[in-house]
Amino acid sequence: MPQQLTQKPVTTFIKGLVTEAGELTFPPDASVDESNCDLRRDGSRRRRKGADRETNAALSTFTVGDTDIVHTGMWSNVGGRSGLEYLVVQKGPTLYFYNKATAPYSDALLAHTVSLGTYQATGSGLSVTDVKCQFASIEGALVVASSAMDTIYVTRDNAAGTIAVTEVSFRVRDFDWQGDISEYDTGDASPSVNRQYDTQNAGWVGTKGAAALVTYKAANSTEHPPLNLPWYSGKTAAGAFDAAEWAELYAGSTLIGNGHFILDFFNKDRATPSGLAITTETENSRFNSVQAFGGRIFYAGLQSSDNAGTIMFSRLVESLSDLGECLQRNDPTSEVLSDLLDTDGGTIKIAEAIGIKKLYAIGSMLMVFAENGVWSINGVDGVFRASEYSVKKISDVGIASPESFLDADGTPIWWSNYGIHTMTFEPASGNAKEQNLSLPTIQTFWDDIPTDSKLKVKSVYDKINKRAYWAWPSTGETVESKVNEILVLDIAIQAFYPWTISDEISATDCVVGLAFYKGIGADAAELNVVTSVGDEVITSAGDDVISTQLSNLSTGTSSPSIVLLIRDGATNKLTMGGLVNNSFLDWDSADYSSYAEAGYEFMGDMVLKKSAPYLTTYMRVTETGWTGSEALGYSPINESSCKVSAYWDFKSTPSSTAQEAYRLKYMPIPDENDLTTFGYPEDVVTTRLKLRGSGRSVRLRFESTEGKDFTLLGYSLIGGVNGRF
Repeated sequence: MPQQLTQKPVTTFIKGLVTEAGELTFPPDASVDESNCDLRRDGSRRRRKGADRETNAALSTFTVGDTDIVHTGMWSNVGGRSGLEYLVVQKGPTLYFYNKATAPYSDALLAHTVSLGTYQATGSGLSVTDVKCQFASIEGALVVASSAMDTIYVTRDNAAGTIAVTEVSFRVRDFDWQGDISEYDTGDASPSVNRQYDTQNAGWVGTKGAAALVTYKAANSTEHPPLNLPWYSGKTAAGAFDAAEWAELYAGSTLIGNGHFILDFFNKDRATPSGLAITTETENSRFNSVQAFGGRIFYAGLQSSDNAGTIMFSRLVESLSDLGECLQRNDPTSEVLSDLLDTDGGTIKIAEAIGIKKLYAIGSMLMVFAENGVWSINGVDGVFRASEYSVKKISDVGIASPESFLDADGTPIWWSNYGIHTMTFEPASGNAKEQNLSLPTIQTFWDDIPTDSKLKVKSVYDKINKRAYWAWPSTGETVESKVNEILVLDIAIQAFYPWTISDEISATDCVVGLAFYKGIGADAAELNVVTSVGDEVITSAGDDVISTQLSNLSTGTSSPSIVLLIRDGATNKLTMGGLVNNSFLDWDSADYSSYAEAGYEFMGDMVLKKSAPYLTTYMRVTETGWTGSEALGYSPINESSCKVSAYWDFKSTPSSTAQEAYRLKYMPIPDENDLTTFGYPEDVVTTRLKLRGSGRSVRLRFESTEGKDFTLLGYSLIGGVNGRF
């Protein structure tokens, strides 16, 4: 019986890596395995470019040692100047700043530094050298929090070109009763120090309150009053306190308000304001999370039995002195003005939250990410007020590392102990629901990442190309801050795909951080000319001096708009670059393999054996011109090559030697007067190949050649059904 032919066209091989499907249920257009490919939304798949330094890259004045942590953040609206952004680089115990408006980016290191060691928290048991900070921008200032240090904020005087650092002093009202409140509905003839303090803190203090206490004690054999009525409940028409009249009122076991005293949150010295010999209460842990939300700053992440679930928020920030005012402005024990104001600061306690690691603001919601779940804090009508808010748990899936978290245009994505997660929001109610992204796609791949590497993950979101990046160290890596494994999630096509950055043989450059620069992606950028400390240069007429420049890392919608922070292999100093090398070698010398294995193709039948007489590949012409001379010969610029192999019947080895799938019909003749044109008459190279072997299914593997590009548009497989089992 002659063979029956069947055709299988594949035009969108861009669904990314899928590890959670079987051989018989594998989805179309996905890959069984792949690495170092750039998936494009036009349906093509290209080899990623090599990691390398930017053009005219400069070295930093500081070095990055093998044990140094490197962490990044952003300071926006610096000094209140719209559009001025600094990249904040934490290298161990020091903060450095790069002006993001200056190219080349590595040459924009400012003279400003902040020594975090100055603000080391005693008693925390941690060192600022080893703990990564979190950052928030508000009112032109940068707020810096770390579990190893006292919270600070950094300001910049744009006129003088200087920065200043101020420690945030956290003030709270003392709402904690020190004595046994179950006994406070009766008087106490021999009050303890705690009972005496609680009496003062409930308002029996000050000129009138203290006088009322003296009067009450004189009328009641020096007994302290019950704390079920405020002292002013016994005022006469003349305004004086009358113990008999006060006693006429019945309050039962009601407990009156307290909070007269204002204390330092981390060092609650109750002895000084009260004059009593009462023990000072200290909190040794420090906030590890900070977030601007609703015109305020929120703080969280204390690691102590008393305050593990505590979230503090400042009053509405009108000046930077408000950053630590986490308190009610009006005295709660006041007879006249005791109301809690909408603009006040305060404290929220989520008792069941364990290990708060990240705060995230989205719309009218503040999300609290802890080890054991996610909570939301909402204003009742969409506006957060100290007097009106709600707290709700929205997920039992917590976060493992705050550095894994990223904001994908208003959608949070994070790594838990179980996978990669996001939140979906219902448009009508605004309710959020957790969704596991890795479980149906790459869970096996994710599970294979070592736990230690997951805890060192760094993340960044490319707002131009809508891609999420996570980077982590390979197994056994000895450089603390180095990352060489990268996982990409393209939000638009919902595809995961991995990359691996190769090392040079010795003294290799390496990636130690990632950052997003929104200036990347434009062919030309108008940049303000600035001095070495970031001051804009102004003409005599008062106009800004503008420089129009081509971005050194200019990319299109198919390449990452991400800046790589690179440790120079020779000096250990910091520089910058990207995935920009057109030699398709990392660091211009180290080869890496770009490959993708398509899914299992049964060609419509799972029983009969087949052969594949012909495979036709479609690849875009990548050559852009020529280099060389007539005497020495010419070589194509950006030459392509792609090898293809066939694996029959689930075999782990190919059925034949790999074949070249990029075959030009003829080689153009260089025009020595114009080497910028390659001269090929077609945009797409079509190659027909014959595949050896046979079986019930076939799997194709496309793989790169060292130092060469490829752009795979698609392929078509013609299968011959043999008509026998």
